[in-house]
Amino acid sequence: VTRQEAGGLGITLLNSYVNIGNYCLPESYMKPSHLFEAMKAEIPVSTSQASVAERHECYSKVLKLHDRVLYLCVGSFYTGNYGTVMAWKTENDPDNRMTVMDTGVASGKLGLVARATAKFSLVSGEPSAVIAFARDAIRHAEEYIFLDRLQFLAAGGRMSKTGAFFGDLLRIKPIVSACADGVRKMGVARNTREQVKFAFRGLEQGLRKDQGATLLLEYTDNREWLEKEIKPEIERRFPLVRVLMQVMSMTSAVHMGPGTWAVAFLPDNPGQAESDG
Repeated sequence: VTRQEAGGLGITLLNSYVNIGNYCLPESYMKPSHLFEAMKAEIPVSTSQASVAERHECYSKVLKLHDRVLYLCVGSFYTGNYGTVMAWKTENDPDNRMTVMDTGVASGKLGLVARATAKFSLVSGEPSAVIAFARDAIRHAEEYIFLDRLQFLAAGGRMSKTGAFFGDLLRIKPIVSACADGVRKMGVARNTREQVKFAFRGLEQGLRKDQGATLLLEYTDNREWLEKEIKPEIERRFPLVRVLMQVMSMTSAVHMGPGTWAVAFLPDNPGQAESDG
């Protein structure tokens, strides 16, 4: 979710930070091309969380601005944000005005859930309905992330450097998804063609032809290819689906690397879809 989108939907973003050499910037302020150029030049990159003081200030600010707040927290497997906010809430939210949800998700899944929930909240005056909608959206959001190389996962400690070396040597391209218990391997591909076939198989299984949905087509340094080759084919096969081009979360991109792309999708009215099924 970009800063501009967040402002229009009434979302307050709690930024992670991207570090490039000695340079550090909140991820929503990072210029994507700057990050990918640095990674290709093998300049050290990493991510970090906002300080505890900065996080506390953010919690206090939103409670001053709003009577009720729903915090869709990135999955607790990935950061300490959930533990931090719950400790703060114990001391500072006696009236329970802030509802904190450990979503168990990250990356495009979290972005879709946040967008959909914020839009629903603009037309619903009942906080419990908004919370129920968010829970349904979390259950139904799906994402497939297509990695180009493994070296960046190894650099971030997500896998062994030996495994990454042999994976790259064999041209194995893992297909992963951010789940509550960590990044889960959904499959493998040996080339871009196999990645695309896997993506469309996943969409065929996850989307109904008679139901609308929102889909994020996430890019790193490959927007032109996705916009020219993949987006029109998705729209042709799934005419009821709204396809949005979206740069990948900068935090995710640090760990995934240039060449990565992803599809994240969420059916309209996810709770209704479940009851119909």
